[in-house]
Amino acid sequence: MRNVKVLATVIATSAALGACGGSDDGKEPSAVSGDQRGVLSTVDALQSASRQGDVGRICDDLFTEALAKSIQEASKHSCEDEVRDTLASPDAQFSVEQNIVIDGSSARATIREQNGNTSTVDLTKQGGGWRIARVTPAKAE
Repeated sequence: MRNVKVLATVIATSAALGACGGSDDGKEPSAVSGDQRGVLSTVDALQSASRQGDVGRICDDLFTEALAKSIQEASKHSCEDEVRDTLASPDAQFSVEQNIVIDGSSARATIREQNGNTSTVDLTKQGGGWRIARVTPAKAE
C-alpha cells in the first residue's frame, strides 16, 4: 500500500507545467513535438483533475486500465478512493523535465515534485491521447 501512496503522492505533487519546456541556463527551450505536447497535456490534465478532486477522470481517463486496476488491488479499495485519499489536492503541482522520450506508442518523462523528489512516468498512447501507465519514484541517494 505504501507504493500506491508513494505513486499517488508523486503524481499529485509533480505537475506544475509552468516549468515545462523552460530552461534555467538562459538558452531558448528546444522545440516540442506533437507527441511531447500530448504527454505534457496529459500531465496538465492530471494536475487539473487532482486540484478539482475529479478522481473519476484520473482513474478512468488519465490512468491506463491496468494502472487503475493495480492501484485497486494494492490498496484493497477502488482506484477512486485511493486517488481521493492520496492524490486529490487543490495544491497539486508538477514540473516535467525537458527530456520526454517518445518511442512509438510509448513515452517516458521525468517529473519533479515541489520538494525536489523525482519520478519516472511511463505513458502509452491510447485512443489518440496519452495515458499514464506507470510511475516509478527515483531511488533516494
